[in-house]
Amino acid sequence: MKRRYYFLSALLFLVFAPKLCFANNLAVANVSLTNRDTVSHYYDIQFDISWANSWFISGAPSATANWDAAWVFVKYSTYSGGVWSDWKHCTLLNTGYTAPSGSQMSFGVTSSVYKGAFIYRSSAGSGPVNWTGAKIRWNYGAESPAVSDSAIIKIKVFAVEMVYIPTGNFYVGDGANRTGSGTNSHFFDAADILDPRDPILVTSTQPWLAPDPFPEAGTAGDITWVNESTYGGNPPAARTQLGASFPTGYNAFYIMKYEISQKQYADFLNTLTSTQASTYRYPNKNGNSRHTISGTYPNYSASRPDRACNWLSWPDQCAYADWAALRPFTELEFEKACRGGQTAVAKEYAWGNNPPTIVADASLTILGAEDGTETISTNVSLGACLYGNNAFSGGDGGLGPLRCGIFATGASTRITSGGSYYGVMELSGSLWERPVSVMDSQAGQTLSTFTGENGDGGLSTNGNANTANWPGLSGGEVTGAGGSGFRGGHWSSGESNARVSDRYHAANAGAYRSSSLGGRCARTSP
Repeated sequence: MKRRYYFLSALLFLVFAPKLCFANNLAVANVSLTNRDTVSHYYDIQFDISWANSWFISGAPSATANWDAAWVFVKYSTYSGGVWSDWKHCTLLNTGYTAPSGSQMSFGVTSSVYKGAFIYRSSAGSGPVNWTGAKIRWNYGAESPAVSDSAIIKIKVFAVEMVYIPTGNFYVGDGANRTGSGTNSHFFDAADILDPRDPILVTSTQPWLAPDPFPEAGTAGDITWVNESTYGGNPPAARTQLGASFPTGYNAFYIMKYEISQKQYADFLNTLTSTQASTYRYPNKNGNSRHTISGTYPNYSASRPDRACNWLSWPDQCAYADWAALRPFTELEFEKACRGGQTAVAKEYAWGNNPPTIVADASLTILGAEDGTETISTNVSLGACLYGNNAFSGGDGGLGPLRCGIFATGASTRITSGGSYYGVMELSGSLWERPVSVMDSQAGQTLSTFTGENGDGGLSTNGNANTANWPGLSGGEVTGAGGSGFRGGHWSSGESNARVSDRYHAANAGAYRSSSLGGRCARTSP
């Protein structure tokens, strides 16, 4: 199931041939600025959008409703005195838009302003979508500095495929025994002082975190864990409740269907300033562990654009999230995105409890050149997962990440695609997921202060995310990784790390770049 990520540039008053950029089958085309209103100071931004294998499930109860969507946002630059300005994020209106027949739109609010729009099916169905004449309204009169009515403008429209995770109860922890292979600091009910350790149902009430109760029983329904590694993090010293705004996963949210691709990250670099991109955000790891981003600002490119992007640090991921008006997700949201509202199963993976495929198996090879159309053969009884530091045959060779969504085809199942309950890809294996932990280990195991604030599209001078209460804040910027962790395993980790409830590195606050580190973002549902 090939997917594409794409942007087009539209230039007002100047004409040039736009550069087409592909990845993951999501395409935006025919971008134009129309209907300038010099009284209310807005433009309409018109575009066509399409992608394959879309779906909308209108479930009853609402906890089973689920769909995929494109998060659409826009950057602009103005021309004055022979110089183009730095790229800035467009502020939208939630009125005057056009959703083509068969689609609907909802607008994402950040600090009382609109920074993007979700477009998705308006009724139940599945298959490709190809919507023409979509329109969103840019409130250019609200930008700072002000954009004049006569300004020469160019824009770039970006779209990221995301999956809607509905409101509803769900479990964390998987009921595995406290001791033994693969338990790795998983969550369990604080009332369980003996094996097995029951999972906990997360409801609309903010969960309580409890000290490890062993050998005394704690309060039933409280979340606790045993730190079985250097990086699992310790439970709190006293019973304490997560903050009222901490995203527990109960409320609806969107999460990227795929990890950030190398093309997506290159596009991000090219719309920063030269200093932000080249000095702070460019990994400069071309040729290492299948990383292919090279070049210089503002012409970074990826020779394998659809491949998951590794060598990203926590500050890199947060900067991308802030730039795209998204946010990090929490480790509770991670488990919700994996298993949905289903009863937890011991030692399960994102696709269920079938054991994972080892990509190095002689029957498993990359089929075709790695040009974005490649697929990979899978064993129909095993979960599709890249892990275990196993080399695979075919393609470009080498050890590292594959094309985003490579295991999924039009005929694949949840197991053979490696997809989660809601259709999110590569939550087990590929590259580490980097969620927000419930406890900040770098602050002496204090309760997380993360509130789930969405990014506003802008970064600091040094290219850092600067959204309030994001983990790793130093001087108002995300420069470290305190309060973050690792979940889901990666291409060279052991099989147990790929399990949904594995927390062996859940409080690992490393801010470094690595060949096993990528990124994925979320956004609170409108």
